[in-house]
Amino acid sequence: MTTFSGVIPPIVTPLLSHEQIDPEAVDRIVNHLINGNVSGIFALGTTGEGPSLSYQIRYEMVERVCEAAEGRRPVLAGITDTCYSESLALAEHAENSGAAAVVAASPFYFQPKQAELRDWFQRLADESPLPLILYNMPSCVGVTLELDLVAGLAEHPNIVGIKDSSGDLRYFQRLCSELRQPRQFCVFMGPEERLADAVAMGADGGVCGGANLLPNIYSSLYRVAVEGRTEEIPAMHQIIDTLFSEVYRDPHRNMQLIPGLKYAMKLAGLCSEVTAPPLTAISEQHAEQIESAFPALQAATNRLTVIC
Repeated sequence: MTTFSGVIPPIVTPLLSHEQIDPEAVDRIVNHLINGNVSGIFALGTTGEGPSLSYQIRYEMVERVCEAAEGRRPVLAGITDTCYSESLALAEHAENSGAAAVVAASPFYFQPKQAELRDWFQRLADESPLPLILYNMPSCVGVTLELDLVAGLAEHPNIVGIKDSSGDLRYFQRLCSELRQPRQFCVFMGPEERLADAVAMGADGGVCGGANLLPNIYSSLYRVAVEGRTEEIPAMHQIIDTLFSEVYRDPHRNMQLIPGLKYAMKLAGLCSEVTAPPLTAISEQHAEQIESAFPALQAATNRLTVIC
C-alpha cells in the first residue's frame, strides 16, 4: 500500500493574472519547499485555491509542479469537484503528469448524505489510476466525513489516507487510534498550528499552508515532535503564532490567510500576490502589518533553522 508521512504543504498557485499561471514562480516555490525539507507537495488544495481555478490552470499547475519536483518529492493533486467526470479526468491527468496520489474532498453544493458520499468515493477509488486520499473539510464543503464512513472507505485498497481539517481533536484522535495502524492508513492534520499535537496523537504528518513561506519551521517542528524533543516546540510555535497574527489576520483580526500568505511570499521573492476570485487583495493596512513583521519573522526563522 502507498504511504505518506511528514509535512506535505498545500502549495499556493502563483498567478500572473486570474487566468494565467506563473510557471517560473511554480519552479521557485517547489525548490524552496524541497530545500526546506518537506516530504511532499500537494497541488490544488485549499491554500492552492483549487476550486477557484479554471480547469486549464488546474491542469497546468499539476503538470508544472510535477515537472519542477523532478521526482525529488511525491506530488499529490487535488481533484475535488462537483462533477464526477471532471474529478476523474483530473486524476488521470495527474497520473500522466507523474503525480503519486490524488486528494478529494466531498462534492459540494448539494451536501450529499453519507451513503451518497460512500458511493462517490468508492467509485472514484475504483476508477482512479492513482491512490486516493480523502479530505475532510466541512467548513468549506458543508458536510463531514463521519468516522463510520471513513472506516468503511479505508478498507478500499486504493484509498490510502485522510487529511482532516475539521478542527475536531476528538474526531482526529479516533482517526489515529482506530484507522491508522490496523490498515496502514495515513492520517494527516490540516490545521497547521496543531501539527505537534497531531504527531503526539499518532498522526503521520500535516498539510501545513505556512510551509509555503517557512518550510524549514514546519519540517523541523514535525521532526522534533516525532523525536519527542518537546522542549524545542515552543520556539517554533512562537514563529507560527506570529505568522497567524501578523500575516494571516488583518489589523481587524479577520482571517485573510491566502491573500496574506501570498503577499508575504511576494516579499520573499517567491511569487506575486495575485489571487483568484472571489478572494481579493489585502488592505493597505494589512500589507503594512506584514511588511513590518516580515524581517523579524525571517530572522527568527533563520536562527531556529541554524539551531535545528
